[in-house]
Amino acid sequence: MVRNSTTRMFRLFRMFRTALVAVAMLGLSATTVQATFDNVMVSPRTRAMGDAGVAVPTVGFAAYLNPAALGLATHSEVNTSYVQPYGLDFFKLVYAGGAYHLGQKYGTLGVGLRSFGVDYKNVDLMKEATYTLSHGIGLYEDLHSAIALGYSLNLYRLEFGKTTEDEELGSDTVPGVDLGLLVTLHERTRLGVLVKNLNNPTIGVDAEEIPQRLHAGISYEPYLGVITTFEFENVLGEDLQYHGGIEMHVADGLYLRAGTITNPSKLTAGFGYTTQGFTVNYGFSTGGGTLANTHQFGLNYAWGGEAE
Repeated sequence: MVRNSTTRMFRLFRMFRTALVAVAMLGLSATTVQATFDNVMVSPRTRAMGDAGVAVPTVGFAAYLNPAALGLATHSEVNTSYVQPYGLDFFKLVYAGGAYHLGQKYGTLGVGLRSFGVDYKNVDLMKEATYTLSHGIGLYEDLHSAIALGYSLNLYRLEFGKTTEDEELGSDTVPGVDLGLLVTLHERTRLGVLVKNLNNPTIGVDAEEIPQRLHAGISYEPYLGVITTFEFENVLGEDLQYHGGIEMHVADGLYLRAGTITNPSKLTAGFGYTTQGFTVNYGFSTGGGTLANTHQFGLNYAWGGEAE
């Protein structure tokens, strides 16, 4: 009993020290520190469009953004991205994933690995890993409209570093379930919905909740090569957040993007360049207050269709 209490006290101390380091370096209140399995955007394309991706089919990142997009896919794709949120060298997020098209009858399988870590002076304070298996399939399709459904099975893995006495603080692994829907209306309009962590998973001895999120949005293509999108994000117990963005195909293989986010207010921008199936993407977002800007890079390769 004494050992359990001591271990828990060291765990809390380690978590507090992580927050304290971040606050000291940012000069901000502790409310700005990332929560466990927070929604750090994995797609540079989506980041550049105001983090609005639930109604914009993005095959390579569909396992995270909306697995229903896999149901509309006509090609296979692999992708990766890297970002240090707010330019902080002790925050690092790496994402690798892909999608394999099984054919119109069976839909598309998607996989994803999201790795997020916090380290200080080469000491790992915390590691998050999310392993995702997704599947999307078309339920209905005619000349102008389509309905697709998708789901993701996530395995959340959380590990803490050691105490100053070299004592292990423990780790935990829990499952999570996502459900997505994507509807195409008259070719140019899409409606998307994603329910993240439908099973309300908790992790650790303190049963910390992994955030449940609801995303709902719409995208519209007023002209060929132009996509506009708007969505809202609702995290249980928090204020509603709005996202909006635009993508324009301005030259052969070149796409320019911009967007905005509320709560906190951020501006976003970026570009993508596609050639011979390869796509290089860059996404930028302001910090939203006194936080520094974020720069994100990604690389995709698609076959059987066009990269995004």
